[in-house]
Amino acid sequence: MLGTLPPFEYRKVISLREALAFMEKRGKVYPYAGGTDLLVALKNGEAKPQVLLDVKALPELGSVRQQNGWISLGAAVSVRALARSALIRERYSVLAQALKILGSTQIANRATLGGNLCNASPAADSAPPLLALDARVRLAGLKGNRDLPLAEFFLGPNKTALKRELLTEILIPPAPAPGRGLFSKLGSRSAPEDIAIVSVAAFVVPDRAGNRWQEARIALGAVGPAPMRARYAEEALVGQPISGQSIRDASRVAAEKDAQPISDIRASAGYRRAMVEVLLTRALEHLASEIVQGAAR
Repeated sequence: MLGTLPPFEYRKVISLREALAFMEKRGKVYPYAGGTDLLVALKNGEAKPQVLLDVKALPELGSVRQQNGWISLGAAVSVRALARSALIRERYSVLAQALKILGSTQIANRATLGGNLCNASPAADSAPPLLALDARVRLAGLKGNRDLPLAEFFLGPNKTALKRELLTEILIPPAPAPGRGLFSKLGSRSAPEDIAIVSVAAFVVPDRAGNRWQEARIALGAVGPAPMRARYAEEALVGQPISGQSIRDASRVAAEKDAQPISDIRASAGYRRAMVEVLLTRALEHLASEIVQGAAR
């Protein structure tokens, strides 16, 4: 049963410099924008901040920009706004697919992309598609900014590479024109907004003839201490014919070599491995069908 909120100081900041300086001076400061995960952690007694730092008004966190083919997503932009963005749907459909089913409508209206990543849940819906898109994160500190591949941002369950810094932007490089992506997840009640038992994101690029897998980026969620790229599965797929056999082989490799699941209240490790193979097989079969249909036009 959820308890009452613990005592804390509330502080709202309007500039990035002010936010970083405040974080440097004070003790347990929890920056927040949407607060959907934080509120639950507060009521459960899992989070005990001295200060809640409201960063919603920071302009660096609230914009979506394009530059040199890259797209920058402000960390405080809501999940629903991004899911409904024509730009995201057209250029990064695999991300739009995931954000569309990230929580209920009420949660999606409030939750932010940066918050979903900073919570560092192994089951974070936004992480696998962003990993499959080779996304990077920009971290701001008093000494300046630093960019990291998203895979290096996650250090473990609820642990990130942040060091008295703020995640300000998520940076996504241009996606290859013939590339196609798909996100899929399994929830405990088969409801789209459920917390994932297993999630899979795949982004693939065929060769010019449409016969072989030229590039493959596969990411898994909820089957390890952090969302992860399935590097062994990618290696098994690249260069192989676009066929049922290559799909089955890569999916089996993802389940057996890439996934690192545990057993918990929602599923056993064995079930999670089996579902990695099932979901990835379905995703790659769907993408292969799209590639074949595209080549026939």
